[in-house]
Amino acid sequence: MNLKKMTALVLGALLGGVVLAGCGGDRANDLETDAHTKVGTLVHLNASEEQYNEIMKKVDETWTSKFSFDYVYYDKLTAMQMGLEAGNIREMSLYNSTARYLLDRNDKLALVEYKEMKLSDAFCCAVRKEDQELLAGLNKALEEMKGDGTMAKLVTTYITDLKKGEEPPAVPMPETQGAPLKIAVTGDLPPLDLVLADGKAAGFNTAVLAEIGERLGRNVEIVQIDSAARASALSSRKVDVVFWVTLPAGGSMVPADIDKPEGLELTVPYYQDETVHVGRKQ
Repeated sequence: MNLKKMTALVLGALLGGVVLAGCGGDRANDLETDAHTKVGTLVHLNASEEQYNEIMKKVDETWTSKFSFDYVYYDKLTAMQMGLEAGNIREMSLYNSTARYLLDRNDKLALVEYKEMKLSDAFCCAVRKEDQELLAGLNKALEEMKGDGTMAKLVTTYITDLKKGEEPPAVPMPETQGAPLKIAVTGDLPPLDLVLADGKAAGFNTAVLAEIGERLGRNVEIVQIDSAARASALSSRKVDVVFWVTLPAGGSMVPADIDKPEGLELTVPYYQDETVHVGRKQ
């Protein structure tokens, strides 16, 4: 089983549009001569690269344009950025929030906009299938947070209103008498999933985790692991929860369970974001 980051990074790119609206200079006209554009994307939670390549072939047939993407898969965001800088890829497929975070810190980057369909993806947590009590508790906490405005406030504080060049603050975890709850994060999807240079967890997901811990009366222990290790960490009981897992939101020709590993259950969604492409300014 291959737990890899970023189901939605490919899903959005699959349906992410066809007609380029410009990214500086003669970008659109230049792309008209490209039958295939190399796009970097993070490897997936469970589905293989071969599975997604097959999906992409089918999606290409539905487009009104001749454009198609050749995907290059990366284990880490930093490696994908280096691939773009080196010219190994022409664009990166990212969440909009992550794209904005990078654009604020690198004036050589720009959004590459497409006019056709775009796909949003829903963020969930994953637990072991047998942990139904934990699943119910997480769902209850997340629904309450959405209902009482807490989730919207966290989105505003840690994503929407984050100032240019500013890092989200570290988030202290609540200390209670409850049993520890070990939660896996990657720290590789700022500002959603972020570990600061000093090793402290920060960002939106961490703030959500702190609130969940307080509502469940559990001490949250954040365990930073590589994307590829998340599924095995959960099944081997190294952690109790994987933060985050994504599913396609809204209409999609991609099956909702294509990237869901066996033996895992997903919580209700707690955040939604669209995928976009980022390239170098021309």
